[in-house]
Amino acid sequence: SSSSSSSSSSSSSTSFEHGDWMDGSPQSRLVLRKGFKSSSSLEESDASGGSWIVQALMLGILSGAAVTGFALWFPFALAPEEARKTYNWAFYNYEEGISFFDNTVWTYGTDYALAVVMFVLAASILKLSRPGVSDTLCYRSAGLLLGYCVSVLAGGYCHQYYLSVESRNSLSFRLLWTVCVGTVSAASGFMGSSGTEVIRKFQQQPDCDPLLLRIPLIPESFWWAFGAFVTAICAWGGFSFQRPACDIFIAGITQFPSTFYLMTFFMTARHRKTKLSARVMGFLGFILNAPLLPMYPLLIQHTDWSLASVNTLLHSWLCVAWSLQGYSLRHMIQAIVEVQGEQKQAKIL
Repeated sequence: SSSSSSSSSSSSSTSFEHGDWMDGSPQSRLVLRKGFKSSSSLEESDASGGSWIVQALMLGILSGAAVTGFALWFPFALAPEEARKTYNWAFYNYEEGISFFDNTVWTYGTDYALAVVMFVLAASILKLSRPGVSDTLCYRSAGLLLGYCVSVLAGGYCHQYYLSVESRNSLSFRLLWTVCVGTVSAASGFMGSSGTEVIRKFQQQPDCDPLLLRIPLIPESFWWAFGAFVTAICAWGGFSFQRPACDIFIAGITQFPSTFYLMTFFMTARHRKTKLSARVMGFLGFILNAPLLPMYPLLIQHTDWSLASVNTLLHSWLCVAWSLQGYSLRHMIQAIVEVQGEQKQAKIL
């Protein structure tokens, strides 16, 4: 038994080194891939008769609850004094004197500009959709960017037309601002499922990096349950503060599990069709928003900057980070499409 196991392991290793480890049936490819993965992999399989779906959903909800608690605590751990002065609870009941919301063109204008950039990037990704090859990854990645687009469109509209505290206590503002913040919290679903799909696609490549093979495939159902739970908390008002901008920072913190998942992919996505520059852009793009978390209360409490200036800086920063995310995901999709094209051409020849 041990000798046959050793022989199987040896043949898998040799097959991989010669670049033909993906030959054979889907079942044999799954076995070979699992040989390079840790035993704790959460990869979807039908071995448990579908019970993994329930487990993934439950784990996603529990993780969402834990991460939500962390997100509400983290700003106060980073800068306690500044956070106490900046993050004042509202639950969509805003009060004069402590609720601040900028209504200048610098804020809603940069929101609208950011929406255009995200829409163009999403459209460029969808153009690379190939049935059975890149369509799922394209939809997930474009969904992430279109979520950003919807978020800043709703946010820009609120900044432009809700000019008083009284107007911001209306149901229409609550609905629009929930869309603005909720799409940020829901981004974890699109981000995480994009990570699962892009890792799956690259693990299926003949010259996949051995380190990438060790990354577990987290079920997409986990990510959707995670994103849905956090978004439900957002809709309830659990992220609502007197400065509505704070809502978005809390929602952004909840993205850290899916962010690190994709960052791990970009660190290990060494492939003849991927450029180092694109991998670096992806790695930086998904972590670049992190400095904004401590920066916002510090700018509010320790500078004389206007809200318009602060928001313009934040939106410009977001434009760079989100654009890097979109470009790097597009590059990885392009690599998958090119490899598939080469394989199809080789079969013809």
